[in-house]
Amino acid sequence: MRPKPRPLAKGSPIRILAPSSPFERVRLPEGLKVLTDMDLVPLHSERVFQADGYLAGPDALRLHELVAAFTTDPGDAVVPARGGYGAMRLLRELASHAGALKPRLFLGFSDITALHLFFRAERDLVTFHGPNVISMARLDPPSLARLQAALFGRDPEATFLYAGLRPLCSGRARGRLVAGNLSLITSLIGTRWAAPLQGAILVLEDVSEPLYRVDRMLTQLSLQAGFEGVAGLAFGDLGVEEAERERLETLLRDVARAAGKPAVTGFPAGHGACNFPVPQGVEALLDADIGVLRVLESPYAGE
Repeated sequence: MRPKPRPLAKGSPIRILAPSSPFERVRLPEGLKVLTDMDLVPLHSERVFQADGYLAGPDALRLHELVAAFTTDPGDAVVPARGGYGAMRLLRELASHAGALKPRLFLGFSDITALHLFFRAERDLVTFHGPNVISMARLDPPSLARLQAALFGRDPEATFLYAGLRPLCSGRARGRLVAGNLSLITSLIGTRWAAPLQGAILVLEDVSEPLYRVDRMLTQLSLQAGFEGVAGLAFGDLGVEEAERERLETLLRDVARAAGKPAVTGFPAGHGACNFPVPQGVEALLDADIGVLRVLESPYAGE
């Protein structure tokens, strides 16, 4: 049986770390308050505030922090402060520690996609695509409610039901969820940590990308060996400018029809105020005829 994390309880400690880009110290407290308002206990060291150019400190220190968060440090969950860039630089060395990493509840998105794919490839660990700490402060009420329910393991059947999606290509598909940032997923093509495509329902998001780059990345993904085995597609917010939204819809429909896969858009994931948690690696059903994605398997240990 593959490892799954346990849900949190009031008073659970959460380890906050910085595996990617640096951030301004003043941005962290508002996100931490979201967690403390849930009666959780965020823990972090001064190391998370380090900056080494565009990285949150040297690779060696970020790696040490990450390994400690899943081995020796106290904490029932691990949540990065932010994304940005840098997590994929740690994968090669992180692999030498893979066997020692414990199945703690891991939540994050954007650049943190690299770590989700690492845990899937190395341990088949169930993780959660969802808000980083800094982004929690700007979530809308439905996203905050879903975040709290996901962290505490409340009513998984309702927490991980996503309705009101817009059909692009009809049909129904069942498969294991792979949710992540489109840029990171394409960046890891050809590596041992590439997204597992066979039988996958892909949930994709991105930010601040012009339409032609989204087109290029989707084309690259569709040309990858194994893409024909994808079960279904769900597109979240891809971060293109408002003026390009209509053309984006056409692009996504063309991609879905060319692939011949059930597909929807309008999935509640992205860099804006709407960002629902999505459990990685669990069985789900996508019904593109009615615009619903439903998780069929509990992502928590013991259920």
